[in-house]
Amino acid sequence: MKSETSFFSKTIIKEDLKRFWGIGALYFLALLFTGPIYIFMINSNNLDRVNYTIEKFLDIYKSGFELIYTVAVPIILATLIFRYLQLKNSSGMTHSFPFTRTMLLNSHIVSGLVILTLPILINLLIMLIAYTNLYTGTEIVLTDVYRWFFITLLLNFTVFLMTVFTGMISGVSFVQAVLSLIFLFLPLGLTGLVLATLDRILFGFVADNTILENFAMNVIPLTNGFNGGNTDPLLIIWYLMLLAILFFASRFLYIKRNLENATDPIAFNILKPLFKYGFTFCTMILGGLYFSEMAKDNQIWLYFGFFIGALLGYIISEMIVQKSIWVFNRLIGLVPFIVASGLLLTIMELDLTGYEKHLPDLDKVESAYFGYSINSKTFKQDSRLFHKKDNFIPIKELHRLIVNNKEAIDKRHNFITRNIAIGYKYSNGDTLMRKYTVPQSFIEDNPYIKKIYESEEYKIINNGIFRVNLSKVDYVDINARYVDRQVKLTDKNEINELINVIQKDILNQTYEEMTSNREGWASIRIMYTDDTKELHDKLYYNKIIHLEWDKSYKGLENFFKQKGYYNYLRVLPEDIDFAVVGKLKNSKDVDRIYKETMDFETVQPEIIEGEKIEIRDKEKIEKLLRTYKRGYPEAGKYIVIFHLKNSRKIIGWYNEKTL
Repeated sequence: MKSETSFFSKTIIKEDLKRFWGIGALYFLALLFTGPIYIFMINSNNLDRVNYTIEKFLDIYKSGFELIYTVAVPIILATLIFRYLQLKNSSGMTHSFPFTRTMLLNSHIVSGLVILTLPILINLLIMLIAYTNLYTGTEIVLTDVYRWFFITLLLNFTVFLMTVFTGMISGVSFVQAVLSLIFLFLPLGLTGLVLATLDRILFGFVADNTILENFAMNVIPLTNGFNGGNTDPLLIIWYLMLLAILFFASRFLYIKRNLENATDPIAFNILKPLFKYGFTFCTMILGGLYFSEMAKDNQIWLYFGFFIGALLGYIISEMIVQKSIWVFNRLIGLVPFIVASGLLLTIMELDLTGYEKHLPDLDKVESAYFGYSINSKTFKQDSRLFHKKDNFIPIKELHRLIVNNKEAIDKRHNFITRNIAIGYKYSNGDTLMRKYTVPQSFIEDNPYIKKIYESEEYKIINNGIFRVNLSKVDYVDINARYVDRQVKLTDKNEINELINVIQKDILNQTYEEMTSNREGWASIRIMYTDDTKELHDKLYYNKIIHLEWDKSYKGLENFFKQKGYYNYLRVLPEDIDFAVVGKLKNSKDVDRIYKETMDFETVQPEIIEGEKIEIRDKEKIEKLLRTYKRGYPEAGKYIVIFHLKNSRKIIGWYNEKTL
């Protein structure tokens, strides 16, 4: 009677501890030699190394070996403890004893948790001694030691109970261990695969990173570490609930499990279709992504990959379930899956949901975004959003133009492309996000992009100099390009005047000037500091605004002339020995030309066709210096090579209109 009402059996627990204590001992030694033993071996005079070793050991997500132990040891332990379920003789004999299945499960779980807890607890005591007596750093506090203990226990318990759960649905120990690994990473991997697939199918789809970060990464504590190890109280509550869910699910399945299903890869008939079609779905996505990556911008290969992936996945899953390679007579079961998948893909491809064509009602829009990448976090940075209603109109019209030209944009093979990201935040807090890859030609001379670029809001959003705190500026470094001349401004009034001049020049820029590939005269670094700069150099050097003296900044040019810095901060005709202008040979082969001329110090003379024009006239050199372009050359360009007196070279480009 006692055996029927007890939840545990001391006999079973003692037997498990006697049989599997060696795993706990090995786990203890593995943890000990990963961190604590090294701490005491290090010379106590080497405080930096002692501190570093302690800090590294206590950050389990960054300590590779600890994370491996946290996964491997619980899986091995749970697989061995419940090994009797996977063997028909052992299963029958064990269940003939006067123990209920609940008692067996509870007792085995308790013994497993004890074996996992003791090594971690002993290492906790050692780390408390090390922290109290040896640690002199400031990166961690005493609570971080206890946090390590809690997180390590949580990870071990989760993996252990996950393996117990998979042991209930599988009749093969190897399959049990593999399923445990799959389930641990399934939310993260499956979410990533689905988002990547939708990115291939839906025009403008944004694979929102925050979905991965907020859900897929956090749902399992093991993958939470890839997101920085968030220990939000609500997440901790969820992880404790997850442990309870795994326990009660394992208990329910154990009670319902048929002992004759030992040695079956999937012990429940009702779960076999779920396993087969789930496995097939994953391989289908993998196949589609593989073939679409191999043949980019060709949608046919994407669907071919879907079919091949589904076919292979279904065959493999059938072989696992049937424990035989002769499963080809069962391929009829793949037909419903193909029909359902084909229907779903057709709905998305034909945009029957209206996702691709959807445009916002601007009356309901509170703010908008235009840039080159976007996710949910974008809308949390108010300084990156447009708030003036007048600027919403060109953003929406650009959006409409892209949607209406989907077919032309999708056929962008062998074109230089750019990303365009568009987003809207509604008054009720909802958001609409889209991201497109469009040909460079679509952006050039685009009236809507021109209007967006020339708006004051866009210029303020995209130039950090408008957010600079003048009272926090320490100094400004200005370095001329190609010549070793620089100026350092430290006078506060002069710095404030410089920043105000640059801000006005930026606001006066036209779209053509903003998108021109003309190289600037000099690089400018505005250096920040604050009251804590002496604590760590990183706090000092991280506060930098980088920009350049653009050749369209007329106000800045006049400022430097007035201050007497002008001749120091740019390449002058007097710095040039001579310039050579020539037409590019086979100029349509821009990829080869670009690679051959990227080295500023070396230019192959063979790429110039016909006669080269050598220019020594200073006025002509000045005109060339003000107008040459850098960056990726386009077809039909001319090349100019400036030979400096300091033996350096400047390489630039022109087309027929600008030469």
